[in-house]
Amino acid sequence: MKSVTNFLPEELMEPGKVGAVIAYLKAAPLTGDDKIRALIVWARNVGAKTSASQRAAVAASGIDNR
Repeated sequence: MKSVTNFLPEELMEPGKVGAVIAYLKAAPLTGDDKIRALIVWARNVGAKTSASQRAAVAASGIDNR
């Protein structure tokens, strides 16, 4: 599946890759809001679910929170 976020690698575009997507987003130089948006778009497109704690962890790693 082609990446819908324009920066997540295609190999992460599978529902079972939520941990890898979160790790990738945590390392990305984006704001917390942009990271959450990317995670939600990814989850909707691959049919995965994310928890509130996963979204919060991604948001906390944003460049605006350092």
